[in-house]
Amino acid sequence: MMTSKALTGDTARSIGLNEQEMQCLTMVAEGKRTLDICNLMLLSEIEVERHLSAAEEKLGARNRMHAVSMALLMGTIGENKTS
Repeated sequence: MMTSKALTGDTARSIGLNEQEMQCLTMVAEGKRTLDICNLMLLSEIEVERHLSAAEEKLGARNRMHAVSMALLMGTIGENKTS
């Protein structure tokens, strides 16, 4: 498990989340359901689930909400996003 010291924007970039994975995580953080994300991103449910699963795996998260929490702490998504 990562410590809070390791949760930085640099760490997030090194994990290699792609733009669609970050968009999906952001929408989950906003409370959107999978179907909402599908409609907004013009993707199938399978594609959205694939992006979220890939993000979970890259982050080492146990589930979708854990992945969102980790991405928020790293600054990968949300208002504090680092560029």
